Amino acid sequence: MRLALISLLFLILPLHLTAESLDLPLNEGRTELDPYIEYIEDENSNLTIQELMQSAPDWQPNTNQAFNKSYNDSSWWLRLHITNPDQGDIKRLIEISYAVLDYVDVYIVSDGKVQDSYHLGDKHAYHQRVIDHRFFIIPVQWKSHQSLQIYLRIKSSSAVQAPMVMWDEQTFYGFDTTRTILQGIFFGTMLVMATYNLFIFFVLGERTYLLYVGYVLCMPLFLASLGGYAFKYLWPTLTEWNDRAIIVFLAGVVVFGAAFTRKFLLVSHYAPRLDHLLRVSFYGGVTLVLCAFILPYHYNIIAIIVWASLACILALVTGAACWRGGLSTAKYYTIAWTAMLFGGLVLALNKANILPANLFTEYATHIGSSLEVVLLSFALAERINIERRLRYEAQEQTLITTRRINEELESRVQERTQELEALTQQLRDLSNTDQLTGLCNRRHLESSFYDEWERAKRYQRDIAVIMIDIDHFKTVNDTHGHLVGDDCLQEVARRIQEGVRWPSDLAARFGGEEFCILLPETGLRGALIVAERIRNLVAATPVTTRSHSLSITISAGVYSLVPSEEKSIDQTLNFADKALYQAKDQGRNQVFSERAA
Repeated sequence: MRLALISLLFLILPLHLTAESLDLPLNEGRTELDPYIEYIEDENSNLTIQELMQSAPDWQPNTNQAFNKSYNDSSWWLRLHITNPDQGDIKRLIEISYAVLDYVDVYIVSDGKVQDSYHLGDKHAYHQRVIDHRFFIIPVQWKSHQSLQIYLRIKSSSAVQAPMVMWDEQTFYGFDTTRTILQGIFFGTMLVMATYNLFIFFVLGERTYLLYVGYVLCMPLFLASLGGYAFKYLWPTLTEWNDRAIIVFLAGVVVFGAAFTRKFLLVSHYAPRLDHLLRVSFYGGVTLVLCAFILPYHYNIIAIIVWASLACILALVTGAACWRGGLSTAKYYTIAWTAMLFGGLVLALNKANILPANLFTEYATHIGSSLEVVLLSFALAERINIERRLRYEAQEQTLITTRRINEELESRVQERTQELEALTQQLRDLSNTDQLTGLCNRRHLESSFYDEWERAKRYQRDIAVIMIDIDHFKTVNDTHGHLVGDDCLQEVARRIQEGVRWPSDLAARFGGEEFCILLPETGLRGALIVAERIRNLVAATPVTTRSHSLSITISAGVYSLVPSEEKSIDQTLNFADKALYQAKDQGRNQVFSERAA
């Protein structure tokens, strides 16, 4: 019984391990072919289609997931059995939606003979494709009740993947149009963001925006190379460069991403240790760019996927560290890089045959990078706002500081001006004052006399002059000495100053023991009153000197007039001086006037 069960198991098992034949679904526009695929591995890449048809190799059934054997050097043969159960002819398109396969040889076999063959792959120039499309599209036609075997030989230095779908033509082109529009939106968004930030760079001159532009441009170019758009539209004949472009642009994402991260997050300030790792990431990316032109693609692609994954993790950790360190814009960066890291990891796991090939895994990087670019744009905008706010605050603080400095400077200038004015006044007073008596000197008298003369002449007002001389002053000097004489001069000057009427009256030492008083707006009568008052002040009380008291008297001559063109200052002084000598001739200690002619 046990032997019978084991035998039955061995008979049934191959039936379950063999992919079933597919009858064409007539009313369905799209059919997944993954469950109907059988495959074998050709490690030495020496099998031919004739050998496969003549021999009976051990074909392995594929699972419900897309055929995916990751990175290897083998050739892989795939086989499909599809039958037309209908009475009429049927046309279908078989799509292999992985654009970077190097070689895809297709053989359509009917009744043991090769009916059609196509040699596809990105190692052939783009124009050699049977249908103009970025993916590999195989046209297949069945006659009534015809059964076809479709053989595919796949060999590639990239990941060996063959997600296969059979389409009705109308359904395919409708779906592909929608897919192309979505891709166009993605690439257009990236181009707009790159252009916008490039414009900001030209306006502000901030290198961060240029690094961001480099990153934004490398990402869509990498995805365009991976998705077949670049080979179709940018370099359809450059088959060798098409492989290298994937490495170069993905490494460019790492290079510009690391440089942008260091500059944007101020990593050297907020996370110095991570800054060193970002430098390593940057130079590692540059090295991989160079290696893309030296080493085989198989080694480069594995290295760049690992390096880019580590760089994404490092960028995320750096953003979190700077966010924790207090940098407000780091939160947008961290969230953005989380989206990018998620998409990148999904793509890497898909290429490593850990995740199945489907619409989500194929476009995870597009979704993640789109979210990242949008969020990083928010972060840059936030940075602009922060910088603008800081600039306004700095300008405001500068204005406050400048205002305070100006006020302090103005205050100091005012103080200095006042000091200078006081000093100037002191110098003026010193230059205009007789040092012994404290009265104005003769030079100041003459200057003031001229001003008052011109004013009185203009307005036809009186002006008077009093000339005063100390009686017998020479005898005082000869008898008591010059120091006693100086005491007498000082006391007489003090009493003269006391005897004038108004601040506008100007008393000056005219020379020796002689004094002169200028009286603006004063007629002869008023001048005589002033002169008499001064004479009485001097004569009333003896002058106390350093040795003993002395009785001192003065003589005064008064002259008053209304200035005119026919008269002069010198004449006025001469008349006053003449009146003074008349007072002395009349016996001294009296006031004498000289009337105007």
